[in-house]
Amino acid sequence: MLSLFLDLNLLKSQNKFSKKRNLDFERERKLDQLYQLKHQDGGQSQNLLAHFPWSQYPDIHPNQQEALEIIARHQDEGEPIVLELPTGSGKTAIGYTVLKQAASLGKKPLFYIVPTKTLVDQVKSLHPDLTVVYGRNEYSCCYFTDKELTAEEVPCILLGDCPHRVDQETGQTKVEGVTPCPYLLAKYQAKKAEIVVCTMAFYLFTQLYTQEWEKPKVLVIDEAHRIAQVVRNALSFEITDAHIRTAIKLLQGVDFEEASGLEKFLTAMIRIARTKPSRRPTLLEDEEIKELMGTLLQVNLGGLRRKIGEAVERGKIDTAENMETLRRLEKGVYELGRYLKAFEYSLSTDRRQALNYTYGFYNEELDEGRRVQHKLVIKAYYVGPLIKKLLPSSGLTVAYSATISNAEIFGFETGIKGKFYTFSSDFPVGNARIFIPKDTPDLSVSKRGKGEPEGTLRRIAASCKQLSGKGIRSLVVVVSEAERSTFLRLCEKKGVTAISYGNGVPPKKAATKFKDGEGDVLVGTVANYGEGIDLPRSLAPVIFFLRPAYPSPYDPATIFEEKRFRRQRWSLWLWRAMMDALQVRGRNIRSAEDIGVTIFVSQQFRRFVFGSLPKWLEDAYCSDLAFEDCVNEAIKVLGKEKTSLKV
Repeated sequence: MLSLFLDLNLLKSQNKFSKKRNLDFERERKLDQLYQLKHQDGGQSQNLLAHFPWSQYPDIHPNQQEALEIIARHQDEGEPIVLELPTGSGKTAIGYTVLKQAASLGKKPLFYIVPTKTLVDQVKSLHPDLTVVYGRNEYSCCYFTDKELTAEEVPCILLGDCPHRVDQETGQTKVEGVTPCPYLLAKYQAKKAEIVVCTMAFYLFTQLYTQEWEKPKVLVIDEAHRIAQVVRNALSFEITDAHIRTAIKLLQGVDFEEASGLEKFLTAMIRIARTKPSRRPTLLEDEEIKELMGTLLQVNLGGLRRKIGEAVERGKIDTAENMETLRRLEKGVYELGRYLKAFEYSLSTDRRQALNYTYGFYNEELDEGRRVQHKLVIKAYYVGPLIKKLLPSSGLTVAYSATISNAEIFGFETGIKGKFYTFSSDFPVGNARIFIPKDTPDLSVSKRGKGEPEGTLRRIAASCKQLSGKGIRSLVVVVSEAERSTFLRLCEKKGVTAISYGNGVPPKKAATKFKDGEGDVLVGTVANYGEGIDLPRSLAPVIFFLRPAYPSPYDPATIFEEKRFRRQRWSLWLWRAMMDALQVRGRNIRSAEDIGVTIFVSQQFRRFVFGSLPKWLEDAYCSDLAFEDCVNEAIKVLGKEKTSLKV
């Protein structure tokens, strides 16, 4: 059961107690002193150090030394090792060292997993000897030579005659001499590789659905605080009336009686969705979920899969003409069993509470150009036990992140519970400032005054103008799309060149434009720019974070958490807000050479920002200056230290 951590003074004292329990390493000791200590663990640490990438890092970082000694001491105990390591500690090299040691002992398989493809590429660039494998959408398809398609866009399971298929045992194509399927070839090569680097989502599906790999002997999880959300997203899906109708039409065309079963499901789905308010996602009642399950149980799933395959082979279904429909069948009708399981997990039982939640949504009238009028959305929620099952059962898990803060809630969210260590930093605290102005309003929906948050956004836009006049660029992080649009409008009025996404420009491309020197300020929501974007070396030395991203009271996820956790839900929401704050603060400081200022604008931040800071950053915190004084102090700090910046 989660404990309440609403008193941040209590949280801070618990963090201090946690740090006292951790090993207190002497930061300045020399490497030869470390070697002497290694005899205490039977030489395990020496073995690890022998596999450290010395050619890339001739001087090992103190945190790397400490982490490797901890891992050496506990790697055979069967518990995950969770490390909270500050940015710039060289986390990737730690995981690489652990995996290379395991590889030297002949252990397989070995995985290094990260949240995104961008981070996969980053790990590969640091350590080219590792083998990368991506999801299907990153590889081209060889079957349809007249179309430029990815493997994700093609119903591969139904194309039994594809000559490009790569046998996962031999590596040979189905027809000798043809170009091998890039996706299947990459998977085959990864299975033969020493160490595999992939996304968390790819790893999830290899372990949960395809089961093509046995559980790893060693699993390294980078950015571990993100794994719960990645798994939730991967296991969540929606069922739309348009997709079901298309499947029914195709099945009727080849006289499949299963079409009538899908029609009953569609009828029930539309009727249930229509009982909910229009254009408002609304949780389904248990009886409604049971009714949907009952209609699906009437569909012969095994027979349907076999019949579709036979129809494709006999040419009754033209794969080229019906490719999109077949792909949806592959991902939709073929996964009706998954729907059933997901519906089942949305119901509470005598032994457990609901693990998923399901909501319905419909539009009274179809908007122009839209085909979807009714849909069901099934959201995975309590994924901790599932993630725990994905960890090595008799091997080693090393999970690390710069933002964990509270090991208990992290363990609840991720299922990764074990030995937890938090590390200090050699970052010069004088290079950072963390401000909460004393004269800004509380921007919570219940307390904000008339004209807010526009009034506060106007002040931020004026400050961005002031900063740009000094050659200082900014990142502005908001919560809602409405706030982003308002701020962009205000920047235009103030003559501030703001870069953001929209109108066909994705967030990543907008960030790249800003990194390349365009604009005075980069603007985005916390969902897009709260993490995963690095702006060091004066790219955006000042960050404004408007307000915490607490959940909307009308969101089905919020309602579900209120029902499931009652008062304890605030522990979870507060922890997530703390993670957001720590991640946003870290966007412009990625190494000891960087200098960065973060201004947490709303008074809501007073509740938890100081309590969430690691001990070594507490001296950077200031909460007794007015907003304009915070901006002036930022200019002073950045101007004084400008010669220290490495551009």
